[in-house]
Amino acid sequence: MIEGGLAWSTAKGWIAPEVAAPLAKTAVVLLAGYGLWQNRHLRTIWLAAFGLALNTLVMTVNGGQMPVSAEALVDAGLEDFLHFMQTSSDAVHRLVGPETRLWFLSDVIPLPWAKKVISPGDAFLFMAVLLFFPEVTQRIMQRRRA
Repeated sequence: MIEGGLAWSTAKGWIAPEVAAPLAKTAVVLLAGYGLWQNRHLRTIWLAAFGLALNTLVMTVNGGQMPVSAEALVDAGLEDFLHFMQTSSDAVHRLVGPETRLWFLSDVIPLPWAKKVISPGDAFLFMAVLLFFPEVTQRIMQRRRA
């Protein structure tokens, strides 16, 4: 919610992306990191932590913004967002370019069925979410049997 609000504020021109991007990413990493730490006893949390670390790494080396592939945006059916990114910017994303570091960890995986583009870190986070509920359910069932 914080990240989305800052992205919207930059799109409206109320906050400069150079200011909002580090604020958004710092808030997300701190909040997510706290949640991960509190649940570190769960195996699936380590997948989520790895995904968060990959995303944090690529955003850190790219000025606090997640690079997104123009080709992946087109493949996902997000031409409108590509046009927005070519003419403007927000606190969260920037287009992959020649100066982009670790581009292969950025948003390069198109998901046309969901009209989204995700990063390898996002894929690890998604796997963690899918595996989290069975793990927690199994733990609850084991406690009830004991």
